[in-house]
Amino acid sequence: MRPFTRLSGWALLVLVGVLSGCLRVSPPFEDDFSDPASGWGAASHETYVRGYQQGRYLFQIDVPNWFVWSTSGHTYGDVEVTALMTSAGPADDHFGLLCRYANDAFYYFAISSDGYYAIFRGEANEALVPLTGRAMQRSAAIHADGTENRLMVSCIGSTLSLYANGQLLAQVEDEALQDGDVGMAAGTVARGGTSIWFDNFKAANP
Repeated sequence: MRPFTRLSGWALLVLVGVLSGCLRVSPPFEDDFSDPASGWGAASHETYVRGYQQGRYLFQIDVPNWFVWSTSGHTYGDVEVTALMTSAGPADDHFGLLCRYANDAFYYFAISSDGYYAIFRGEANEALVPLTGRAMQRSAAIHADGTENRLMVSCIGSTLSLYANGQLLAQVEDEALQDGDVGMAAGTVARGGTSIWFDNFKAANP
């Protein structure tokens, strides 16, 4: 399976604003999901539910072969993203973090409840494209006993890196996507009924 010159304060402020607009860079962002109005939204569908639940953010997917995500509204080029996540239900799942989401294209850094991982590129109306091999790879660094996993991902230039619980799992090169939103995602494979909780989401320029 798986440069620098001396500028007045006013001129510097203007320059920073212009550069931020050109580079579409957001300031550091974090969310512990204690405020249901923090911007991730919620949705209820016959196949899935996503939204805030008791200070965390939940994805519950009831059908097989389904993929659900939510984005933050914060845009970055180079970025590091971290979050805590806990799973319940069938181990035939995947879940993780997104970067450079724009126009339904994105990078997806995923692990599974039974200890597998992969980095994917998502493209609009297409199947996920694996960048780390044809199948997800196994790692003992991923907690496969239902306990919490901490993911950290980085998108720096063309280098994409995935860490779980402090250990580097994979690093690949891909130049397809330059900037975009960050977010969270979860999916099912042959079985539905998975629930994934996210907490302590953070994103910042490296």
